[in-house]
Amino acid sequence: MYPVHIREKTPRRLAALRHAGAFEEIGCTFGQTCQILEERGLLSQAGCMIGIYWDNPVSTPPGALHSHAAIQVPETMPIAAPLEELRLAGGRHAVLRYTGPYSGLANAYRYLFDEWLPAAGELQTEGPVIEIYRNAAMDTPSNELVTEICVPLL
Repeated sequence: MYPVHIREKTPRRLAALRHAGAFEEIGCTFGQTCQILEERGLLSQAGCMIGIYWDNPVSTPPGALHSHAAIQVPETMPIAAPLEELRLAGGRHAVLRYTGPYSGLANAYRYLFDEWLPAAGELQTEGPVIEIYRNAAMDTPSNELVTEICVPLL
């Protein structure tokens, strides 16, 4: 239904803002992250946007969910409050490539967790699920948005 591959992800350094609440509402926090970097003249040095999702939305009430709206940055770039530095360790991940509007991500997640992982005999390990946004909603038609959902594996 969706293409899924197992890949080794490299470690990443991120500048991030914490987001509390429903994951679907993280877009505003991404806007703030970008605005801060732009105001500091650092946005041109930044890489792709990455959503870091720490909780399982199936078992955690929306008001208790927490995540980070992050942007990959070089080692030499300064990160100051209100941004915080996060580091993703990398490692073995299942990577589902989804193309389409963000509103369709829930179906991609259901496929990945309910069908692909059990059929592949893979197990999720500790660590957040991340979304890597390969293009941006502000300059890409919604049906052409590309999101990689990355799940850490044992």
